[in-house]
Amino acid sequence: MTILPKELFSLEKTNHLQPVWFVGHGSPMNALADNPFTQHLNQLGKTVLEHNSPKAVLIVSAHWLTRGTFVQASSKPKIIYDFGGFPPALHHFHYPAVGDAEEANLLASQSAKIQATTEWGLDHGAWTVLCHLFPKAELPCFEVSIDYGKPLEYHVSLAQELQFLRERGVLILGSGNIVHNLRASMANLGNGREAFGYDWAQEFDVWSSQKIQDKDLSALINYEGAPGGKESVPTPDHYIPMLYSLALARKGEEVHYTYNELVYGGISMRCFEIK
Repeated sequence: MTILPKELFSLEKTNHLQPVWFVGHGSPMNALADNPFTQHLNQLGKTVLEHNSPKAVLIVSAHWLTRGTFVQASSKPKIIYDFGGFPPALHHFHYPAVGDAEEANLLASQSAKIQATTEWGLDHGAWTVLCHLFPKAELPCFEVSIDYGKPLEYHVSLAQELQFLRERGVLILGSGNIVHNLRASMANLGNGREAFGYDWAQEFDVWSSQKIQDKDLSALINYEGAPGGKESVPTPDHYIPMLYSLALARKGEEVHYTYNELVYGGISMRCFEIK
């Protein structure tokens, strides 16, 4: 991928500073579902199209883990079915996404830490959410990867290098789950025990929701000492996108929770918006 010199790009701002979202994406099966969570996403998308008119969406997904940080710069990103054991209908689901190579290459040109690539595409942390937010695929979308070898402080710092995109009309979306203990939740899949949370999941959900509301990134980075922290975040892959979203909050902006549910014992579907 050839990176064009930054002087060739326009850094013109739009009239609308775009909001930042975090979505707890949960099971890939939500792509096929009509439930309160997917209905919430649909309404959220309708509202932002009506009031903010974003020109593109940048996704930080829990499912693109790399060495180094990359931005997906294809004009037609492929849909990645990065899961197994689900019905054929999910593997045949198609979201007709369009990429935004211009914004992706601009980001790479402005950051010494981010490299453009045409590898990857849209994983299920992106398209299973986008298909409900923007079912007509009217907005170009592109992903930034998570350098999984870096400490949490690195991701909080790197988020600031995405900040200027908000002024250019790009809506930034973190997609993961604040509470995500898949091993503890697997036994509850398909047994009718869906909408509940273990005690440790409830404790961490309460603790983290307050720290997010306070924009206390220092406490959230040191989550392991929090009530239920180690059980709720056994690995940080699904937690890191939340840090990106929260780190993009500007002075005077507030966190608004848009959805909240604990499912299968150990997965939080909590979503928030910053504006």
